[in-house]
Amino acid sequence: MSEQPNPEVAILNAALEFHPVERAAYLDQACAGDPALRQQVDALLQAHEQADSFLEVSPAGFDFKRTANIPLTEKPGDKIGRYKLLQQIGEGGCGVVYMAEQEEPVRRRVALKVIKLGMDTKQVIARFEVERQALALMDHPNIAKVFDAGSTERPRTRPADTLAPTGGEGRGEGDAISQLSTLNSPLPLGRPYFVMELVRGIKITEFCDENQLSTADRLKLFIQVCQAIQHAHQKGVIHRDIKPSNILVTVNDGVPVPKVIDFGIAKATQGRLTDHTLFTAFEQFIGTPAYMSPEQAVMTSLDIDTRSDIYSLGVLLYELLTGRTPFDQKELLAAGLDEMRRTIREKEPPKPSTVVERLSKLRVERGEAPASTLNSQLKSLSTDLDWIAMKCLEKDRTRRYETANGLARDIERHLNNEPVVARPPSAAYRFQKLVRRNKIAVAATSAVAAALIFGLGVSTWLFLKERFEHQHALAEAAKSKQVAEFLKDMLKGIGPSVALGRDTTMLREILDKTAERVGRDLTNQPEVEAELRSTIGGVYYQLAEYDKAEAMDRAALAIRRKVLGNMHTAVADSLEALGYVLWDQMKLTEAEALHREALTIRKKLLGNDHPAIASSLTGLADVFLRNGKPAEAEPMYREALAMRRRWFGNEHVLTALSVHNLADGLSAQGKLSEAETCYRDALAMGRRLRGNDSPYTSGSLNNLGDVLRKEGKLTEAESAYREALTSERKVLGDEHPNTVETLQKLAEVLCQQGKMFEAEPLARECLAICERKLPNDWQTFNARSLLGGSLLGQKKIAEAEPLLLSGYEGMKMREGQDPIITKARLKETVQRLVQLYEVTGRADQAAEWKQKLAGFDKTEAGKKTGGP
Repeated sequence: MSEQPNPEVAILNAALEFHPVERAAYLDQACAGDPALRQQVDALLQAHEQADSFLEVSPAGFDFKRTANIPLTEKPGDKIGRYKLLQQIGEGGCGVVYMAEQEEPVRRRVALKVIKLGMDTKQVIARFEVERQALALMDHPNIAKVFDAGSTERPRTRPADTLAPTGGEGRGEGDAISQLSTLNSPLPLGRPYFVMELVRGIKITEFCDENQLSTADRLKLFIQVCQAIQHAHQKGVIHRDIKPSNILVTVNDGVPVPKVIDFGIAKATQGRLTDHTLFTAFEQFIGTPAYMSPEQAVMTSLDIDTRSDIYSLGVLLYELLTGRTPFDQKELLAAGLDEMRRTIREKEPPKPSTVVERLSKLRVERGEAPASTLNSQLKSLSTDLDWIAMKCLEKDRTRRYETANGLARDIERHLNNEPVVARPPSAAYRFQKLVRRNKIAVAATSAVAAALIFGLGVSTWLFLKERFEHQHALAEAAKSKQVAEFLKDMLKGIGPSVALGRDTTMLREILDKTAERVGRDLTNQPEVEAELRSTIGGVYYQLAEYDKAEAMDRAALAIRRKVLGNMHTAVADSLEALGYVLWDQMKLTEAEALHREALTIRKKLLGNDHPAIASSLTGLADVFLRNGKPAEAEPMYREALAMRRRWFGNEHVLTALSVHNLADGLSAQGKLSEAETCYRDALAMGRRLRGNDSPYTSGSLNNLGDVLRKEGKLTEAESAYREALTSERKVLGDEHPNTVETLQKLAEVLCQQGKMFEAEPLARECLAICERKLPNDWQTFNARSLLGGSLLGQKKIAEAEPLLLSGYEGMKMREGQDPIITKARLKETVQRLVQLYEVTGRADQAAEWKQKLAGFDKTEAGKKTGGP
């Protein structure tokens, strides 16, 4: 008859099956009326959470190692199987590593790892066998090979328990631990061991520092490490503890070779690595904090996958470049468990170049190094490496490299002076790389500047051409030459330091400087001035600089009216451009008038069937749609689509855009099934014609997510928003209006699914950007309401209430900014406030907000029945 566990142990086992949020309620019920029992269970639970021998260093305030006092039974000279132990060379949480000599069938020196005496529990053996099985799968020159495996002879008697005293009257921490030890009884075999390749080397960071390797040589070693991890991933194994001490560098024939070791906490991505039970507790740390990915460090519904290793590789790369980890290990542990998790999950580390600059300046100030050393170090640490390292360290794993091989390839691109994937590609950046690869061919600064001018001219032309693809050429050859000469003169004044900077910064500075001079230097060439202003306005529009775009487009329109008269296609082009800028700023009355005038001009000059007519119809329909008149917009969208199909066929970007626009109109009328079909068609066409990383593709994903939400397909909507957000962050940047809108929508759909914990950081990011860029806009107050809703779902009432009230008042005052959307967001906020006051038992306030909610419902019912 099997021995029954003590009541407190049985309750502990049951409590561990509950989510931490629900655990307290279970314990209240299980221990009702017995405070002594509850105290004993709490002590057991605390010991269980702290006795994690797989955390390399214990958290602050906890000095406890389960194996600290366990004596070693093996000694040099002993034999295990056919291996003679020579000396101990390492010791981990549950295993000891010896250098041993194999005598048959071949004579060689090997590394033999055996479980410590007293640690031969089911869980530890399971972890140990994971490493054995993981390494047995590998066959790569940069991964230590496994030669053999077995188990020692079983000891005749079990050693005395040295972990904690079992006697005494109290039920303190030590007694709790001793009780936990009974949960994992020894297996009826000896202690497992396995034999692997003896790697005679030192940690990769120490090797690089001791040999004073250049940045390029460090990167070459790192590429080999990436390739080893890629091999493990292809075998279905995640390492989960990549760090310098698990990557040793040995020298073979004068060539340094890194070797990845210690797959002791590896996790199989496909199937099981061992038949023994191996369960990782929901809150248990697996890995080393300084190298741990956010998904490893925090409770999450997401499972760990290979991108967790990508994060750890990013930490290793960061350390190879700077000599520091992104977060200091000692500081992490000193902060305590909760703060450690928060730091890894939320805090953004500085860029590697920032760290190097700070440390180098300190060395220069202390007289430890000359100023030239600082310049040399910063020069070797290029912007590419900042981008690559920070892409690996993204909190959102969908934004990291998909594979270790992808990371290695980007490092190789950097070493070959090719464009890296880690940054958005641009003409100027690609040209910069071309210059570096061909220094002889591009020796003179004047040639560099001329090519950059050409690149900018092509870029701005493409911006405008994509925006108004239906137009004829904007100027004749002579006029374009004047524009190019003007841009050339501007670029000479800016200089190479700006031209070789970050893309967006360079472009904004060029635009701003050109805008300052255009009215002064081209007064005698009004057509060229109007063309240039229109071009600059188009680029400002793409950058979401709407105030600047409006100023440029208004000036271009005024010049063209004066020079060309009102009835000219160029005037219609300016009317349409300005109409879209005003549309984005919700100045809908004037926007509608401009689009109508453009349509009138084009019909008179071009007839009723022309691509430019389709563009005007689309612009006018967009205004109707935003003004809450989708039924009037739909026929215009259909007419524009039919016209573009006649002119361009089905496989054209403008046709795809019209399909997307029609879907917008259908969705706004509640024709959801038909709208979903159109969005999917537009998305497929966009992927084929523009690729995955295009604002148009992400726009289709975004709107597809909207209609899927309306249909109640929340999981599919979440997936669409996530893909759109990843693309927009990469192409448009984190603070572009499109990116912020998608960020908000993703947070909303997560809230709808009850994933409040995941929604909260997204809502906080959205609010921070809105408060910084749009402090008085309704979207900022909507972001407050959204954050309040995510906090309410987590029962953080004190923080949620002021956010919801502020959100409601702010949106109420700005309801006219976007009447349709604002009203819907106001209703959501009122619903949240009703819920808050009901949850907190404030019946009077709940009733007051229910009255406001009834007002919304009454208005909607009136609209459906044709009432006021």
